[in-house]
Amino acid sequence: MKYNYFSPGKAGKYLLRDMFLLNNKTTFNFSLCNRKVLWSTSVKPNGQIHWYWEDLDGRLITKSYKVKENFLLNYYYSEQFFYIPTDGKHNIMKYLKRPESDMSNTGRGDYHKVFPIAMECDYVVNPLVMLGYSGNGKQLAESVVNREPNLINIPLEYVIDELNKRKNIVTHKEDLRQLAKNYFIGIGHLPYKNPDVCFTNTTEKYIKQVTKQINLYRQLEQDIANLLDYYNIKYEWFNLDKDSYEQYFNLDKVFHKEIDPHHKLHDYIEPDDVIEGWIDDYVRSNP
Repeated sequence: MKYNYFSPGKAGKYLLRDMFLLNNKTTFNFSLCNRKVLWSTSVKPNGQIHWYWEDLDGRLITKSYKVKENFLLNYYYSEQFFYIPTDGKHNIMKYLKRPESDMSNTGRGDYHKVFPIAMECDYVVNPLVMLGYSGNGKQLAESVVNREPNLINIPLEYVIDELNKRKNIVTHKEDLRQLAKNYFIGIGHLPYKNPDVCFTNTTEKYIKQVTKQINLYRQLEQDIANLLDYYNIKYEWFNLDKDSYEQYFNLDKVFHKEIDPHHKLHDYIEPDDVIEGWIDDYVRSNP
């Protein structure tokens, strides 16, 4: 059995990717980061990575690199890793956002040619892109609810048929406190305090913005399921708190769910009691 993994945000996608690789299975990731960039990545257990995007002439571009060290649970080799540095950062988004980049973000050309490559892999993340939906946050939510895909030249009949040949997973996060903690801590640090990744500059603004992100996540879980119903795509729910990775995905070896592979910037972590207070307030106000 091969799997398609639909989730609205923080749902263990990266951890599960490395579990599949640990079990000698292949993985494929469609980026949902934002609509300014459109790219995807395949990763094999031997460390072979391929990147795919479409240039402005509609041609499918492929880049390849083989990691020669153990890369599992090493966040340096996360889904945004790219072997060519941009401004000192090995990040595919920074590379594709360069002024001289000739990347197309519409899918109007040959980008759909990566779909058969993805369907050969054991684990596919963010297959919403194959249905024509990209972006993240409110932008993605609105297009999903309104059934307004932003990508063009999508072979929809082919995609629906291929997705239905595999097991489609929609994630559900039941533990509201843990979900809130995942968002308030972010990737192990508080971005609003880090000048390199700042998007708000006060605690109040940060709490307000993260609260919106959590509520959007909770709504988008059901919106994704409704979208699959709309396209007559069969799916199953995966409870991130109660279901077993071993049994659900037929994996012999797994990492513990509580492992956080993300890089931690300890200089920007608030005391536990402060974060727990934010979580208390969120759960009380958003049951």
